[in-house]
Amino acid sequence: MIAFPALADKPSSEEPSKPEEPSQPEEKKPQAATTASLGHRYQFGLGVRAGTGYRVIMPYHEESCGQEDKSVCGSRQPFWLEISPSFGFTRSLELLVDVRLFLEEDFTNSRGLFVAPGIKYYTDAEDLFKMYFTGQLVLESQKQIQNSGLTSFDIGVRSVLGIQFDILRYVGLFAQGGIIIGLKRWLTFVVDVAAGVQIRY
Repeated sequence: MIAFPALADKPSSEEPSKPEEPSQPEEKKPQAATTASLGHRYQFGLGVRAGTGYRVIMPYHEESCGQEDKSVCGSRQPFWLEISPSFGFTRSLELLVDVRLFLEEDFTNSRGLFVAPGIKYYTDAEDLFKMYFTGQLVLESQKQIQNSGLTSFDIGVRSVLGIQFDILRYVGLFAQGGIIIGLKRWLTFVVDVAAGVQIRY
């Protein structure tokens, strides 16, 4: 008697399909935190500072320099308030004009006014703390002692070294020291110090 294999024992050519694995959610890559630039590029600014200093006057001739019987005079510079509009044309460079208003009378019994256009350069423009320095031309006007023969107009140069803390992109606090050399009226050396705030937009 011939035995035939049972059909149930025949191997199936089709393999059972495997259940689909649940898809894993894609991991989101953390986005880099974005911070506002602290550079001053394309920002208009307005700085306000107050200060004083020490001044040495060396007349070219024998005119009075505010202290009798002295050919060289030294005295505290009158207290002043300075307003400084500016524009940042790069992250590190600003064009500025300092307008100084004297709050005390000088020995000439008048209050001088000077304007100092120039340029300011910031080191490490993107940092919270940054140093800066300026190069400026000084134009000053002041009434002189009667019958002194001195001109009321003076011209000079100015340089400032300071440190600034930009607490926001639009606000900075600063302190600075500067040197002014006056040339026309008489030879003048001024060392001054100041502190203030700058608002930018």
